Amino acid sequence: MSDPVPARINDDLAAREQAVRALLTRRSVSPKRLVAPGPDLQTIDLLLQAALTAPDHGGLHPWRVIEFRSGQRGELAALFEQEKLRRDPLATPVDLLRARDHALMPPVLLGFVVTPQSRTKIPLREQWLSAGAALGNLLNAAHQLGYGAIVLSGERCFDPKLTDALGVKAEEQLVGFISIGTVAKPAPAAHRPLAQTVWSCWPGTQPAPPGGPE
Repeated sequence: MSDPVPARINDDLAAREQAVRALLTRRSVSPKRLVAPGPDLQTIDLLLQAALTAPDHGGLHPWRVIEFRSGQRGELAALFEQEKLRRDPLATPVDLLRARDHALMPPVLLGFVVTPQSRTKIPLREQWLSAGAALGNLLNAAHQLGYGAIVLSGERCFDPKLTDALGVKAEEQLVGFISIGTVAKPAPAAHRPLAQTVWSCWPGTQPAPPGGPE
């Protein structure tokens, strides 16, 4: 009679892989591949709830999100165009159109702002890690709900006139714009490195005893 244990182990592994399969297929999707509908207000609220489950030492929630609704997209596009001209006075009409499209194209567009707090015992690096984890949760939740999403940063995030117009305070950091929508055209397969490229085992500080395993 064959031993059922190996089969059970394989079944358990398959079940675990199935549980995280959606995460394993997540990838960034260009705004050019996104169309309406995007998530509605209730779904955006759900995405933010997922973001708020990220590790957060001290419960500081050192981040916030700005939603850019359809009625304000034209004004945002003008701000993006002006920022492009400040950065590159010789920008071509195509360059300016591309800058405007970054504001107009996504079905849903969010600004992600890190709000580090200095008057706390929580190190700033931990606050940034918490904000990054929240952003990852938001993107993963969007993927789980069947949407495509991407975060685009770039030099515009450091333009003081633009960030001031968006209400980003001096002590805050605009880290990027999140585009979310329905995937109209699948993106090319993403290249994933092997887990071993980021995996190591600590050997300890003491030398191995003589005759021990090599």
